[in-house]
Amino acid sequence: MSLHFILGRAGTGKTRYCLEAIRRELLAAPDGPPLILLVPEQATFQMEKALVTAPGLKGSIRAQVLSFRRLAWRVAQEVGGAARPYIGDLARHMLLRRLLEYYAGRLEILGRGAWRQPGFLAEVASTLREFKHYRLTPQDLRRAAEQVASSDPSGTLAAKLRDLALLWEEMEKALAPRFQDPEDTLEYLAADLPRSENFKGAEVWVDGFTGFTPQEYAVLESLLRICRRVHVTLCLDRPSQAGGSLSIDPFHPSRETRAKLADLARRWGITVEPPTLLEAEPPRRFAAAPDLAYVEQNFFRPGAPAFVGETTSVRLLAASDRRAEVEGVARDIVRLCRTRGYRWRDVAVMVRDLDLYRDLLVNVFTDYAIPFFLDAKRPLLYHPAVELLRAAVETVDRDWAYEPLFRLLKTDLVPLSREEVDVLENYVLAHGIRGGRWLDGRPWTYRLRYTLDEDVEPGPGDEEDLERINRLREQVVAFLGPFHQALRASRNVRETTLALYNLLLRLDVPGRLEEWRARAMEQGRLDEAQEHAQIWEAVVEVMEQLVEILGDEALTLREYAQILAAGLEGHRLSLVPQGLDQVLIASLDRSRHPEVRAAYLLGVNEGVLPARPPAGGFLKDAERERLKEKGVELAPYGERLLLEEQHLIYLALTRSREHLTLSYALADEEGRALRPSQVINRLKALLPGVEVAALGPEPGAGDPLSYIARPAPALSFLAGQLRRFKDGEEIDPAWLEVYNWAREHPHYRRRLADILDGLFYTNREEPLSREVTQALYGSTVKSSVSRLESFQACPFSHFLGHGLKLRERRRYKLVAPDLGRFFHAALKKLAAAVMEGDIDWGSLDPGYCRDLGRRIAEELAPQLQNEILLSTARYRYLTRKLRQTVEQAAGVLTEQARHSAFRPAGLELSFGRGESLPPLEIPLDGERVLEISGRIDRVDVAPGPEGLWVRVVDYKSGPADLKLPDLFWGLKLQLFTYLELLLTFGPRLFGRPCLPAGVLYFPVINPLVRTPGPAAEAPEGELLKKYRMKGFVVAHLPALKLMDDHLPDPSPFLPVGIKKDGTLDARSAALTADQIEALRRHLRRLLKEIGERIARGEVDIAPYRRRGTSPCRYCPYRPVCGFDPLLPGDGYRFLPDPDAREIWERLLQE
Repeated sequence: MSLHFILGRAGTGKTRYCLEAIRRELLAAPDGPPLILLVPEQATFQMEKALVTAPGLKGSIRAQVLSFRRLAWRVAQEVGGAARPYIGDLARHMLLRRLLEYYAGRLEILGRGAWRQPGFLAEVASTLREFKHYRLTPQDLRRAAEQVASSDPSGTLAAKLRDLALLWEEMEKALAPRFQDPEDTLEYLAADLPRSENFKGAEVWVDGFTGFTPQEYAVLESLLRICRRVHVTLCLDRPSQAGGSLSIDPFHPSRETRAKLADLARRWGITVEPPTLLEAEPPRRFAAAPDLAYVEQNFFRPGAPAFVGETTSVRLLAASDRRAEVEGVARDIVRLCRTRGYRWRDVAVMVRDLDLYRDLLVNVFTDYAIPFFLDAKRPLLYHPAVELLRAAVETVDRDWAYEPLFRLLKTDLVPLSREEVDVLENYVLAHGIRGGRWLDGRPWTYRLRYTLDEDVEPGPGDEEDLERINRLREQVVAFLGPFHQALRASRNVRETTLALYNLLLRLDVPGRLEEWRARAMEQGRLDEAQEHAQIWEAVVEVMEQLVEILGDEALTLREYAQILAAGLEGHRLSLVPQGLDQVLIASLDRSRHPEVRAAYLLGVNEGVLPARPPAGGFLKDAERERLKEKGVELAPYGERLLLEEQHLIYLALTRSREHLTLSYALADEEGRALRPSQVINRLKALLPGVEVAALGPEPGAGDPLSYIARPAPALSFLAGQLRRFKDGEEIDPAWLEVYNWAREHPHYRRRLADILDGLFYTNREEPLSREVTQALYGSTVKSSVSRLESFQACPFSHFLGHGLKLRERRRYKLVAPDLGRFFHAALKKLAAAVMEGDIDWGSLDPGYCRDLGRRIAEELAPQLQNEILLSTARYRYLTRKLRQTVEQAAGVLTEQARHSAFRPAGLELSFGRGESLPPLEIPLDGERVLEISGRIDRVDVAPGPEGLWVRVVDYKSGPADLKLPDLFWGLKLQLFTYLELLLTFGPRLFGRPCLPAGVLYFPVINPLVRTPGPAAEAPEGELLKKYRMKGFVVAHLPALKLMDDHLPDPSPFLPVGIKKDGTLDARSAALTADQIEALRRHLRRLLKEIGERIARGEVDIAPYRRRGTSPCRYCPYRPVCGFDPLLPGDGYRFLPDPDAREIWERLLQE
């Protein structure tokens, strides 16, 4: 028995030495004791392939390539291991979460609820796994806790250790009767090896390891005791000098490993043979690349002179950002394969932090048609089948709430199409449907109501829509209803899991996954096909482990959902390469990178390589240091991790035998500056002639052929080049050749056309054709005042909202228009009740009116959006506030009536065809007509000297005012259009001539009024001022006194003031008869102009901008129009803000 070390730096042929030794043994004696090549798990396939392809070998059962775990399985098969099944990470997480919850009262640190945070369970599980790897026991933790507590009674470390010991013990108790922890596998292996007959006298070669855990050392110790000879390869040379951050010995971990193994051998009296030192100069791997050999030999040597030869095998790439970095690497890989005869398998891509580059590498390599294998486990959590599991349980637990239910329906694993799910979702959102309303069996007949004071008859198509909605609802209930009943009736985890499994079978999830797998295979998405192929087994494994661990426990659905999520959180899918000729992509610390012809190391930035030691973890570095002082050995941390980083850097720099490319980004995705790593600086110093290529997002002045690597990305770059050409810049003729090539190829001709469309695109909309305009609006352009105002704000917004009738998705929540409808309906009912009783407003008691307002508000509240005001405590509180607002407004209206001769003559007065008043018609060119219809909130009248004074009152629940520039530019046409209608058709309605008295906004609010103190008298006057109406009134003192008999004293109701000489003050919003006539003429001219533009099909994206405001701020169509004032072709219509004198000069001249 002996221990033999095979030492050598990278590239000296250690693995080749082992393979050749095994080959010689097999050729000399095909039968005999086993020859074992023990390698890391991820290297078994590579080494098996290398062994079976060795020259002269036709196959042998004597030689075996094993990993530690595969060796454990072989030994267990021989000596008889425990028949208990292994517990997986899923079950471990589930059990751990259950224990944390159950023992929360006894846990000192972990009982505080931190375990509910995402990722925390995985951290605790990882810590317990680490303890096992380092051969600790719960008793070891308790002893360490006592030692720590004696020196630091108030610290948290001792409490953490006691918590972990408790959890560990209880987990072992729960597992012992039925399960075996795979983390104990190597412990069993170390104990069982001395009883193995098959491996006695074997010869073992251990290759590819830098260091070992204590469990692995125990296995090696057993191998040393039973095997004839154990060879261990280590990446190691003779001792080197130390000093300086860059001169940290990269072989330090290997030196420690050699010393520990030698001590083990000596402890058992096993011979330690003189080592075999492989010292080829240059190393075999770098025989054709002297610069690579120089880097390998001198990178970590302090004071090493600069390389004096030509640097041809090492390149540096400085990219503007990470995307440009990955694209540059992809182009270079294509170049090597195209011009140098490389195979894809000759190339490896390495990164230190795969999370930074994963998506970019997948997307860019796919664009460049580079076959690749990403050596990383895929998370299970985001697959649709797993989402179905989680969402189904949450749906029942949360009473069919919208969010989990539609997460489930959007997995594409249910018998509804995406379009059907969208239709159902819109209806459910609009009406707030959940719980019993899904399951009560009664048809859904909810419809959107736009008024509250009358029933709405179904419109055209409503019945068909409702029939479809109810049919879709029945399809959902058909598969979710039985599941709901089964879950509600389940008594334990086993029954809950069975219900979940039956749901998956009812939906034929295995069949659907197989369809997805086959489709992905057909389309060449091989990794995705693997995911679909593995996911069903993974889901069944989750369920089996749930039942095995917690089967008889009674959990609430909330607890079950949380434990299920905890189990799924840490699960990963392991994929295997789908072909032999692929580029390998892997992180430095995970994969065993084979020797390749070309290696690319991406992300060589400060803080990424070498990586900063992780700041997190359940045990902090300071706590690990204290445990080390107490004799407790754990995984490397702090400075020890930095030593391992140096070793990873060494491995990365020595993987390639011909070409090594290192790249780094100068900025991240948000434009923040990034610095190159010290690795880059060291290489520049060591290789003064190294090429540093700059990579930008677009081709520069260099060789364009390097950017023309594949058709799809080349066309993307062509777009930028054509833009430069369009702007008058010179471009390389090669890009015009790309353009001509794309024109001749049908597959890319459409893409080229899209590029040209984008190149000459301006964000402008051409007028609609005569046919489209006729189809939308007809010969008579029917409109409302609000629609005309919308056109004045932005023609394109008007077209989308009123031409195409696009609407925002309705949701079951109160928005400002809902409140407006509520207040309008309440005040209409209030005024109607007074008018029906033939009671004069002015004679009413304000208290009576407030009480009437309260009763009306309570009557209307259930009618708003299908009883939304009764749905939650928040909305019930809002109902009280709305009732108070109506009460307050009713009292103020009564107070106004007591001081006014004006009385309501029309409430919600409709005008249009078939209404009380005809539509307002504006003749347009070409015998077309603009027909305006609508509804006036309130029309007040009072007797005048030559007819009736008429004023328009509009209720507003938000800030509202009417200024002269708003009228001049046509931004607020509503009140004056209503007044124009009344002056035109009022005599027909009232039987007397109508005189313009004013247009006013009445604020429906519940204002706060400041008082001098609690004992002060109620500030009635201050309250009324809050309700002062805004707008314009006629500049006629008798008419004004009819509106408010406070005049000439200050009016609390009107926007006017009377000076001592009896004239209106300058702040009064009053108009003379001539000014009103001028505004009427201007109004008709504006209405005609707007009507003409609509009839011509104008749909310009042209919002106005005035005084820093724009309709874009609240426009729901911004995602549609894409308006951006910084882009060519986009721009506001800037409206100046002339003063009143200038406006009147222009209006009176019209």
